[in-house]
Formats: sequence, structure tokens, C-alpha cells
Amino acid sequence: MSSVNLKRQQKINSQMGEVMDDFDRFEFFLANHWKKIVIVAILAVVAVAVYVTVASVMQNNRRDAALAYAKAKNAAELEQAISKFSNAPGAIYLQLAGMYINSKDYDKARAALVKAAADDSDVSSGCRAKLNLAGLDELQGKYAEAAAAFADFAKSCREPGCAVFAAEAYAAAGRNYLLAKDKSAARNILEAGRAFVKTLPAEDVAASRQFGMIIAGLLNDAR
Repeated sequence: MSSVNLKRQQKINSQMGEVMDDFDRFEFFLANHWKKIVIVAILAVVAVAVYVTVASVMQNNRRDAALAYAKAKNAAELEQAISKFSNAPGAIYLQLAGMYINSKDYDKARAALVKAAADDSDVSSGCRAKLNLAGLDELQGKYAEAAAAFADFAKSCREPGCAVFAAEAYAAAGRNYLLAKDKSAARNILEAGRAFVKTLPAEDVAASRQFGMIIAGLLNDAR
């Protein structure tokens, strides 16, 4: 064997020796730590299984909750469904409030609306709940209180998705000031409402036209 081939063979043998040493070290590590390795592997599998199970249960709970809410025919049945499934969305409390309003149980309706208004995850439900809270005062003949509540909401509601509700609140505030025989306050809030609806974005053009007409009619009554 030539010296070149000899050196090449020696290099190969050296590399193979290093590889075998690595295998020996790995086998030694495996022999001494196999229990820990198995435990870690089991824990990883269990963690994945737990996640999948929890996700499946949550999905099933959401489906079961939705069915229970949909099947409720009255406030008592809906209250029972809400108590069974935690974290009911604001829209469900709005539904519950509507049932109580229909039966003229305004105290329970107000309690449900307060819970609906507290749901920050759904802007539409939250805004509608706040409007309906003011509407409860109007239903009970508390026109001055209702007007003030509608006006406060109209002036403060500026977050995305809330503009149409604010326009509705301006009109409702003017209507209630008129019912409370306060034409001056009615004119002021309705003028502000008329200016506001002109700023509504293009996608809300129908609402802008609708509430613009309502506000214009109420302004005529306020003069």
C-alpha cells in the first residue's frame, strides 16, 4: 500500500473511531438515562393529548351551550342554560334582557343588560346593551334620565364599529328631551347629531340617511 493510500486509510479509520466513540458515549448515556428519556417522551405525548382533549371539550361545550341557549323558550330556561355554561357572551344576556322586558321585569332586564354591556369582546352587543339600558328609563317614563343617558352614550361612543349606535343615540336623546319638555336641550343634542351623521363612513350611508331624516324631523318638533 502506497504512503498516500496508507494516510487516507488511517484518516478514515480515525474518523470511524470518532464515530464509534460517539456511538459508545450515546449508548452509555442511553443506558444510564433511558428512564428519564422515556418519562420526558411520555410527558410530551401526554401534554399533546391533554391539549387535544381540552380543545375538543371546549369545542363540545360551545356547541352544547349554543344549543341550550337556542332551545330556551323563556327567561327561566335561558337563566338555567347560562348558569350551566360559564362565560355566556353578551348577545345571550341581551336575549335574556329582551325576555325580561317583554314580561315587564325591568330590574332583571337591567341586570342582564349590565352584564351584556360588560362584554368587551363584542362591540355590537356592548353598544346595543348600553342603548337598551337608557331605553329602560324611557320605557318607565323617566324621560330626563333616558335623555341624559342617550346623550352621554352618543358623545362618548367613538370606537370602531360604534358609529351607527352613536347616531341612534343622538336621535333617542333628542326624542327623550322632547318627551321631558326640554326643547332647548333637544335642539342642542339634535344639532350635534345632525353634524355627526354627516361624518359617518361610506359603508354606513344607509344609516346616515335614516338617522339624518329622523333627526331632521325631531328638530322640527323642537323649534
